[in-house]
Amino acid sequence: MTDFLYPFLGGSERGLEATLEHVAASTLDKGNDVAELRRGIDLEAVTACGLAIRDRLHRGGRLLAFGNGGSSTDAQDAAGDFLAAGWGAIALTNDAATITGVANDVGYDNVFSRQLIALARADDVALAFSTSGSSRNVVAGLEEAHRRLLLTCAVTGYGGGTLRELPWLDHLFVAAGDYIPRLQEAHATVVHLLLEVVGERS
Repeated sequence: MTDFLYPFLGGSERGLEATLEHVAASTLDKGNDVAELRRGIDLEAVTACGLAIRDRLHRGGRLLAFGNGGSSTDAQDAAGDFLAAGWGAIALTNDAATITGVANDVGYDNVFSRQLIALARADDVALAFSTSGSSRNVVAGLEEAHRRLLLTCAVTGYGGGTLRELPWLDHLFVAAGDYIPRLQEAHATVVHLLLEVVGERS
């Protein structure tokens, strides 16, 4: 059942040489999959989004990034990259006390929207990550960001999910696939391209 995730398991049954060949082939296949997803990124859309983000940041706004699970690390990585370039950025996934407190008191669906109520300013940018595009707390966070006039941006897979149905969402990037590890690698590429457009703070 887990062969597709861990192709090297069971190597003792096949022999070391066969296992190494299998791992090498798997690595090439994964590289090809990621390259194909990256070729599908709409560079014009990236440029438009990057310029819009840059405009907000130049006006004193900050990047507020969020997501669940592996997407939470995408959010942390994005915030770290923008901070390294000199821009204000916060990953709403970093504060375990806040997340668990909100989840316990008012429900997990509110862990990002409640933080946005407390932290967000109109010139800020909300950058959401959801491989399914339908995580309820991510959708709720973007809805709150929209109410507060933030620039709303999302990166997803699986055809876009619920996020594709939001008519007010300013920028949406959909990686055309359903294998989460490869999707998240494509999502990281979108962030790096956006930062290339935004540039470093002078």
